Amino acid sequence: MLSLLLGLVVGLYQPRFVGAPPVGARVTTARPVKFTYAADPAVTSVSVVGGFNTWDRAKNPLTRGLDGAWTVTAMIEPGVYPYLFVEDGKRWVPDPNAPKQPDGNGNMNSLLIVQPEAFDKFPGKKGDGIITYEAIQHRPDRRDTLRYDEESFRVRVRTRHDDVSGVEIVSGASSWPMEVIHSNALYDTWQGPLPAKFLGDYEFKFHDGHLGANATRVTYNQKVTDYPVPIPPKWVSEAVFYQVFPDRFANGKAANDPPDVMPWGTKPTGRNWMGGDLVGIQEHLDHLTDLGVSGLYLNPVFKTGSNHGYDTQDYLTVDPRFGTNQELAALVHEAHLGGIRVILDGVFNHSSPEFFAFRDLRAKGAKSKYRDWYFPLAFPIQVKEGQQTYRTFAGVPSMPKLNGDNPEVQDYFGKIGAHWIKAAGVDGWRLDVADEVGHPFWRHFRTAVKKAKPDAYIVGETWGDSHEWLQGDEHDATMNYRWRSAVLDFVAGKIPPSEFERQLRVVRETCPAACLYSLFNLLGSHDTERIRTILKGNKKQQELAVVTQFTYPGVPSVYYGDEIGMEGGKDPDDRRCMIWDKSQWDMHLYRLHRVLIALRKSRPSLTAGDFRVLSANDAMGRFVFQRRLGKETTMVILNRGSVPVACSAYGPGKVLAGIGPMVPAGGWAVVGSRS
Repeated sequence: MLSLLLGLVVGLYQPRFVGAPPVGARVTTARPVKFTYAADPAVTSVSVVGGFNTWDRAKNPLTRGLDGAWTVTAMIEPGVYPYLFVEDGKRWVPDPNAPKQPDGNGNMNSLLIVQPEAFDKFPGKKGDGIITYEAIQHRPDRRDTLRYDEESFRVRVRTRHDDVSGVEIVSGASSWPMEVIHSNALYDTWQGPLPAKFLGDYEFKFHDGHLGANATRVTYNQKVTDYPVPIPPKWVSEAVFYQVFPDRFANGKAANDPPDVMPWGTKPTGRNWMGGDLVGIQEHLDHLTDLGVSGLYLNPVFKTGSNHGYDTQDYLTVDPRFGTNQELAALVHEAHLGGIRVILDGVFNHSSPEFFAFRDLRAKGAKSKYRDWYFPLAFPIQVKEGQQTYRTFAGVPSMPKLNGDNPEVQDYFGKIGAHWIKAAGVDGWRLDVADEVGHPFWRHFRTAVKKAKPDAYIVGETWGDSHEWLQGDEHDATMNYRWRSAVLDFVAGKIPPSEFERQLRVVRETCPAACLYSLFNLLGSHDTERIRTILKGNKKQQELAVVTQFTYPGVPSVYYGDEIGMEGGKDPDDRRCMIWDKSQWDMHLYRLHRVLIALRKSRPSLTAGDFRVLSANDAMGRFVFQRRLGKETTMVILNRGSVPVACSAYGPGKVLAGIGPMVPAGGWAVVGSRS
């Protein structure tokens, strides 16, 4: 419940608010945006996709005019959106006339900025004593609140970009400063700490200019009990995962190869099959145990129409090209004997058109009892490129979007989550495009899975700020793509140590403390270019990244082949066949993985210790941090600079890995001590 309190703050100078107060339900007015694109005359269709239309190729098709230019006008709510044009349903092209931004995966998106009408009327300038009132937003729920630990919360408020000089959280006579954790061309998001006992009565104070504070306050109330303290499974923080794309790891059973199987090592495409299967994975579990990993994450294994498996036809049956239900259970059993836990990929945001519920919808139309399992737009349903009869994932017709708000859908997939724990003994789930599925669905799913196995590990795929899903009642962790982006930019010299420290701190401060040790810290996946390719073959930079991965808080995850230096460009090239000829391996990199995994297992401070930055020296290009648990301290020195540095400069200890006592330019060292 919130109530508006008006009052004046005594001071020599007070900022002036302009615009309407942001009280109650905020009404956002969509604005017309015209897109224009010049395409080759041979192009037959163009659409625009982006964050404003969930990247759906069918939502905003362009029309070619008499002058040959393609255009469309769309009503879009204010915001900052990445976008692209799509030619003939398959070529994704940036707008040559718009600013660009990297997507975090080696690609460039165009950037669309739709400004609110209120911004047209008033300036946005820090220090001018004027604050755009309509930009201020705080939602007293999980969107702008997270429980950090037993005693404290993190609370957020939004302002116009570069419009205020400071914000405080205020409760009674106490106050806490806030800092900007996210920014775009329109807004700044501020976050600050709030002790749990004050969550029931707090407000924000806005500063702009040299003196004084704001003149208007809104008081908020929330219940501490709405936010359970997250408790991830205890085994997770000590785990090291290995991700396998089933069709590309190993072919152990020729009898289940599809008729069009390609020779092992053929250049991958979006459609070809290489014959990898569950038996092949089982036959190579010794590779995982030799590395020392203790977790196996399998990309989708259920009946599918594709080599990637993200268009599931039957969630209860393993795809015959990968094996059988019994072979999945056998793989899990043998993995367990070797101390390796197994998690499966759950694709519950969308299904295949061949899934029984969607087949029924196609056959019976509006009379189908599964009509509300999806989002039909018109009948009859047409499964084809450019269709506009049902909602999909990213406009892909072979991936109709499921209605996760439907209790029947929640119940069905909750049972699927529990089924494979009971039938095959799996240890958890990685959840595809988790941020496009509603919170009630994931709460239901968690309840079902945790009932079947209380220490099951639930990992959601989100690429941005993930705090909404880490509130103790949905996911145990998310794939830590923000961490990955910061690490790769740092080792490649794209950002200085101080900015690296800032980005890591934002990740730490925007997830509960307990979840920090269960986040899935990956350097590559089936959705990214391989790390060696991204770093243009620079082995020293890759070493620095791998060292960071195995010493920073969280759960390291190795994408198959990265440990031997495999290369691969954008999807599908990143899904090349595993190389089993050891003469082609980067043995130094392989041994480095083994050393770091063994070190991680032998030092509790690396799996459960506190984290502290000792140095983020821009001038010398160094980043140094320590992990501490009880009397054990592990220090990590990353020397991206050109001058050697003595390990002793940051504290005493014995060099456990790397080069010391002098760390060379581009080198690293892990130093251990006890007090």
